[in-house]
Amino acid sequence: MLLYLVRHGKTDLNEAGRVQGLIDEPLSPGGIDQAQKLAQHLKLVPFTEAWSSPLKRAQETARTILAAQPRSKAKLYVDGRLRARSMGSAEGQIWAQICEALNECGIESEDQLKRRLHDWLSVLIKMHIPASSATATATATATTPLSPLSPLSAANPFNSETVASRVRALPRPGIARTPSACANSGKSGSGIVLVLSHQECLTALLKLLTGSEAVSKPDQTGDKSDEMPKSPIDLHIPDSVVVRNGDMVGTGMGNASVAILRVWWEEGEDGTLEARGRLEAWGDKEHLLDEYEDVHDYV
Repeated sequence: MLLYLVRHGKTDLNEAGRVQGLIDEPLSPGGIDQAQKLAQHLKLVPFTEAWSSPLKRAQETARTILAAQPRSKAKLYVDGRLRARSMGSAEGQIWAQICEALNECGIESEDQLKRRLHDWLSVLIKMHIPASSATATATATATTPLSPLSPLSAANPFNSETVASRVRALPRPGIARTPSACANSGKSGSGIVLVLSHQECLTALLKLLTGSEAVSKPDQTGDKSDEMPKSPIDLHIPDSVVVRNGDMVGTGMGNASVAILRVWWEEGEDGTLEARGRLEAWGDKEHLLDEYEDVHDYV
């Protein structure tokens, strides 16, 4: 299974340098242009399903991408757990003037943010888990262009040239070993999933996957129960890639940029199937190089 994690195109608030959060802004003209460029960039990726934040900027980006698909359209699911981080009373204010006082603005805590994203990702993984280890092996072969032990794991996959080649190497219709046939067969463990969300959410997902912080979940009484697993996926990142505070050093998830996560399943010691993953790309913006500006989601 492949997950294409995509950040929405920019909005007027992004361009004005204002905190956005849950303010439901549509894409700006520049954001529409970004979404259209991204749609052309991904139009030959045979998405089998799509998920989006309920906010307009994410849904508009998702629908633009899906509308460009030349084959049957993937169904779009809207899930509130993918919504932007609430920035409280900071929303609408100028980022440069409020950034140092965010803790006083009643923003959504990182624990709350990661908890809902953990819930969403756990459900997605369970939806796609293969029925048996044999299925897992076959699916991993059919849906992943690179093996876990690929020689490319020794190279830095996050420079612009390598990211571009990685994206071009990922599944396209008509190319041998495309996962589209397997994905459409009804089998679990396969598919190419488009996910539209926000900068803070994508960063939080990366923190979950790298296990940088534990996630706790309150029980019905309001007290915290035992900590949930740090990640629903045992993620592999090449040694040449440095992760600091949930971000790839020197890169970011700018508006309309793409991260690609490959997921497969292996049988654990107790015989159960466990999800494994590798980050194939992070913050790819090849399609926007003529106009790209790195803007945080909350500005």
